[in-house]
Amino acid sequence: MQFANVNGIKARPEPTLRATCPHCGSEMISRCGRVKVWHWSHIRNPHCDRWWESETQWHRDWKNCFPVEWQEISHTDPTTRELHIADVKNPFGLVVEFQHSRLKPEEREARENFYDEMVWVVDGLRGELDESWFNMGLSRTPIQKSPLAYQVKWWGQSRLLHDWSQGRSKVYIDFGKDHLWRLVLFDPKRKMGAVGPIAKSAFINDCMNGTYIHVSELADEAAEPVAESSK
Repeated sequence: MQFANVNGIKARPEPTLRATCPHCGSEMISRCGRVKVWHWSHIRNPHCDRWWESETQWHRDWKNCFPVEWQEISHTDPTTRELHIADVKNPFGLVVEFQHSRLKPEEREARENFYDEMVWVVDGLRGELDESWFNMGLSRTPIQKSPLAYQVKWWGQSRLLHDWSQGRSKVYIDFGKDHLWRLVLFDPKRKMGAVGPIAKSAFINDCMNGTYIHVSELADEAAEPVAESSK
């Protein structure tokens, strides 16, 4: 976790600091090593959110695009008392989850049901060749201009598009460029689908403002990188 309570204040980890978990109240210690990103760890108990995964710098960079008070927001089911921590939740009720590791379908479905109004941002660079396979199968001309969409044929062994096409929440794939790819649809049997570009800045601004997340038109600035990534 990036934040814990230090003397009642939401604080990032620093060497030798002790704190309490803002979600379950357990004692926490700062982990400030040279390999993993600095984080807070529960001292005696396991993490209070069983969905929580170790964070990478990719997670942190994305979360830090949003105000601190929107990050790591706890939710408790009023019936079961089950607790989970959203990566980001804006004041308008939208949860944004940043996912690096592969998820089992059951967990993905459980998260979507739990948070209800949410979107995924998926690390497309986790698989070594996924970006190359994506670019290889991406069409050079759009199949639809409003909103902008391109056909994509998946040639690789990875299940990146297959796995993320099965949920009900919107999915945006991040290949480390200045635009994301919205996964419109994907047919696992034909290994063919459709994706649409969206500028990262537009995605962040829409989440910040509580507006419907931007879909690109052909004249948009988000269309420009498509030609580059399709070569």
